[in-house]
Amino acid sequence: SGWLSKPIRLLQLRRMLVNLLIPESMETIAAVGQIPPRLPEIRGDLVILMAEDNPVNQKVALSMLKRLNYKADVANNGLDVLSSLETKAYDVILMDIQMPDMDGLNATRCIREQRTKKQPYIIAMTAYALDGDREEFLKAGMNDYLSKPIRIDELKLALDRCEKALKERGS
Repeated sequence: SGWLSKPIRLLQLRRMLVNLLIPESMETIAAVGQIPPRLPEIRGDLVILMAEDNPVNQKVALSMLKRLNYKADVANNGLDVLSSLETKAYDVILMDIQMPDMDGLNATRCIREQRTKKQPYIIAMTAYALDGDREEFLKAGMNDYLSKPIRIDELKLALDRCEKALKERGS
């Protein structure tokens, strides 16, 4: 019914337990007519594409997004990203850097060269955590950076920054 990644923080454990235990008790109380049930927060405000070639990483990231009440489409490489952008406008792309056929840096450069009216917010995701990498990703046209392994709190902050940036530019 739930999972936490190590190291487990007390606040994360508490939130998970509350989310797992309270909805059932709230439904029971609502069934006998005492108070209305608490509805989960629905976040359909970001259209997300996740570019990741590793199936395990895909599953983990999709699970994190689900816990944050987001859904995402998946592309297996940079060429799939470009193809997906032809059929659907995405607000944000979670872009792995190392992928077969076309890596995340080249895919980002291609997206930025298209000069479309609505450019997606691109968040780099990579296991590389060397000095200067962030600057290289930003120079290629990415808006933000997350190092792997991705932590849910960092992902949430990055998506919050994305929503703020999109609101500021009027998207």
